[in-house]
This record gives sequence, C-alpha cells and structure tokens, in this order.
Amino acid sequence: MIHIFVYLCRNFKADIMKYIKELHRLRVFRKKEVMAFIKDENVAKEILRRYKKQGLISQVRRDLYVATDLATKASLASKFEIASHITPSSCLTCHAALEYHGLAHQVFYRLYVSSYQTFRNFDYDGIEYIFCSAKSETGVVRPVTDAHVRVTDLERTILDCIDRIDLSGGLEELIQCFAIITYVNERKLLEYLNCFDKQFLYQKTGFLLAYFQKEMKLGDDFFEQCRSKIGKSTRYLTNNHESDTYFSDWKLCAPQNILSFLEQGVNEHV
Repeated sequence: MIHIFVYLCRNFKADIMKYIKELHRLRVFRKKEVMAFIKDENVAKEILRRYKKQGLISQVRRDLYVATDLATKASLASKFEIASHITPSSCLTCHAALEYHGLAHQVFYRLYVSSYQTFRNFDYDGIEYIFCSAKSETGVVRPVTDAHVRVTDLERTILDCIDRIDLSGGLEELIQCFAIITYVNERKLLEYLNCFDKQFLYQKTGFLLAYFQKEMKLGDDFFEQCRSKIGKSTRYLTNNHESDTYFSDWKLCAPQNILSFLEQGVNEHV
C-alpha cells in the first residue's frame, strides 16, 4: 500500500481536476469505469474513498456512485439517470417512464425500474428505487438527447401501464396521463401487443384507449384488431368493487365512467 500513498501524495493535487472532469462526464459510475483511466485498482479505490470524503462524489449504493456539483455538492445525475445504471439492464418502467416522458399527473417519490438482474429496493436522496422483473427489450430506448437514460418508449410505456395499473399510480392517475397524449403510433402498439401476447392486455388496451381514440389519433382498425384477440372471457379492469359496470363490446367489467377522473383534479404526492 506504500506505493499508493506515494502516488497520491505526488499526483493527487495535479490529477484531481482531470479525474473530476472524467467523473462529471460519466455522471453515474462504478469502480470499473474509474479504472478505465486509473489503471491500478487500489489507487482507484483510494481515489473513490477520498472523493467521497470530500463530497466530490456521492455513493448511491454498493459500487454505484454519482458525481456531485463542486459548489452545492448535489448529485449531477438525475434520478432517471441513477435508475438507468442500477444494473446493466436497468430501464425506467410504468409510472417512472410516464414521469420521464412528461406525462405524470402526480409526483411520485418512488421509481419503478425493470431489470433482468435482481436488486434490492433502496432509497437515495429521498427517492425509492423499486425492482421490477424485466420481460422484454422491445421498445426500450436511449433517448437521443439523454444517452444516460434507458426508458421504454411511449407506446411500450402505455402498454406496460395498462398491463400493471398498480405500478402506474392506479386507474385515476393513468386516465389523467392518457388524457394529455396527443399522438400514439398504432403500428408500434400492435407490434408490442403481439410481443406481449396476452389476451387480457388486448382487452384492457382496446377498452381504455377507445376513450382517447381521437386525441391519440388511433384508427378504427386498431380497435378491431384488439377486439379480435379478446376471446370469450369476461375480466375485471380493476377490483370487483370498483369495476361495477359490464361493457359488452370488450367483455370487460370496469368503472361506469372512467372519464369522471378527469374532473376530480387530484394532486397527490406519493
């Protein structure tokens, strides 16, 4: 360990800004990323320890760090960037994706993160990061203007939210979000529905999006294709008590007037 101490004494002041620039470029990183420009593992560990002590970086969880603002010490990485780096396959999903796309009606202090690699839920800087098992890479993108983020595109987000209403803030939140969408690519919707291959999802998707057909610019053929896949089963959109009305076109029980949610104007912080 003597050589590490000597190295740091001789080079720390000279290299500090060089390393900080690299870490600011990375924003969110692990030790292995640091070792790309600090080849010695022990030196890299000591640099991380010193930077953390000085508030130049912050530790999110084991072997996951964020660079901090030199003046305020606040994280340079957004919660969306952090979520996208928890595991190699991490991706914003459901309500987290709605929020990223600017569609969320409520402010949530939890982010749902899909991943093929399991991780324990954790809190960092007032946000709870919650694991969801990844099902498919279909529709997962890195936005052109935000390369540090992995998120489902709009169409995949819509279907994930319909599939898991409980991870999307509930039906009321979902209706509020859908009401402000002005265009959806129905070809992508059908492609992703085919990948999901779930009868109930066709049922729910056709039923819910029919309320927003004009706003989302969806053609009649889209709903006919959804209807052709629903089979003979009658399902409940939500729980039996709330879904008290039968809609024969979709063989679905749902609340009598879901658009009434738009008139309630609830602003919860969850």
